[in-house]
Amino acid sequence: RKVFDGILWILKSGARWRDLPPCYGNWNSIYYKFRQWCESGLFRLLLQVINTDAHSATLLELDSTFCKVHQSACSGLKNQAIGTSRGGKNTKIHVLINERMQLMNVVLTGGQIHDSEPALSLFADVDITGKKILADRAYSGQSIRDYLEKHTATVCIPDKANFRIKHDFDAELYKRRNIVERFFQRIKNYRHIATRYDKLAVCFLNFVLLAACAIHF
Repeated sequence: RKVFDGILWILKSGARWRDLPPCYGNWNSIYYKFRQWCESGLFRLLLQVINTDAHSATLLELDSTFCKVHQSACSGLKNQAIGTSRGGKNTKIHVLINERMQLMNVVLTGGQIHDSEPALSLFADVDITGKKILADRAYSGQSIRDYLEKHTATVCIPDKANFRIKHDFDAELYKRRNIVERFFQRIKNYRHIATRYDKLAVCFLNFVLLAACAIHF
């Protein structure tokens, strides 16, 4: 319990592991245990246990948000979901959530990656048959629409202004897209998510999973 509380303290505070208060134990031992739990998939399993009824929801939403990467996380390691854009070094969190703000899937990319690129991977292992899918104009590409229609999902995505072919769009249903924005606001209340301090993508990803669990308590 002390180990888990120590990890939650790091998530909330955004502090360095070395600054972990001694009441939680040795910081290096807790970090080592955290890495073990990341590699074993414990936090993803914990999310599945908490969200046992997540797949019964009829409304799903996908979107992404930027997280500024702290200079301590820029180690030069490759394939750690850190990119460079006009805002500098950042990471983008792509999520699929349901109407109850339960996280269904999450993918990390560099900040320069367009929202639509990892969109289809978010639907992996998620049954979207007959679901209503909400997203913004960034996801209005034909390949995404074809995938959703193939699975008989109801598509609620506005067309870009330069599209010649206009698709049906439920503007009233689209108002509920605020759910995914509120999800981002809640997980970013944890400073370790608002700013990325982790060098390794697997560590940051598991902190996102833990934050998604914590917002339901």
